[in-house]
Amino acid sequence: MRLRQRFAATAVSLVVAAGGLVALTAPAASAAATGQQSCTGWPVTGSGGHAGWEFQCTGSLGTSWRTSIVCLGAPQPYTHYGNIVGKKAGRSTAWCAVPGHWVRDGGGDIVPA
Repeated sequence: MRLRQRFAATAVSLVVAAGGLVALTAPAASAAATGQQSCTGWPVTGSGGHAGWEFQCTGSLGTSWRTSIVCLGAPQPYTHYGNIVGKKAGRSTAWCAVPGHWVRDGGGDIVPA
């Protein structure tokens, strides 16, 4: 639930900042039956030892989206973004730049693209 709340709050903030209006729907128990979103995220490790985070969403999110992670292990934390997914179901993966760096506790976030 925390993920959906973060995504909804970010989407509303961006739309309000742009001067627009958006209607967001609450997540349903059966996302596939109602056409609403259902997203799951998990950690991934690349072949070169790179740490990352992947999200897969089913149903429409109503806006283009992508994965965002904060990587640790460098002198300062840095943010990396995954591939952009249109206003539809899909998968987005973000990777830390260097093997040995790791994704901040709590994993990644879904952010509007």
